[in-house]
Amino acid sequence: MKDVQIVRLVTGEEVIAEVSYDKGFYTLTDAILLVPAGEGKIGMVPFVPYAKRGPVVIGEQHVMFQLEPAEELKRQVIEATTGIAMPDSGGGLKLV
Repeated sequence: MKDVQIVRLVTGEEVIAEVSYDKGFYTLTDAILLVPAGEGKIGMVPFVPYAKRGPVVIGEQHVMFQLEPAEELKRQVIEATTGIAMPDSGGGLKLV
């Protein structure tokens, strides 16, 4: 399974992506911006939707932290980026 992580940027944005780290830089592949969409809901939109899709490289000084996402969110992201249906974990966040 992909190493999908949530990355919080110093600007306050939370991005979920396949993340790798090398020599002071994070590479985010298939990056999706997480957007609050009402009580208990999260929306997902492409990170920088007006640019060509590709890896985004971010300097470590622009990253506040990185966390493992909830399994339901991880499943939804993998389905959205690969088209592969993952088994339902049976609970968690409501995504819109």
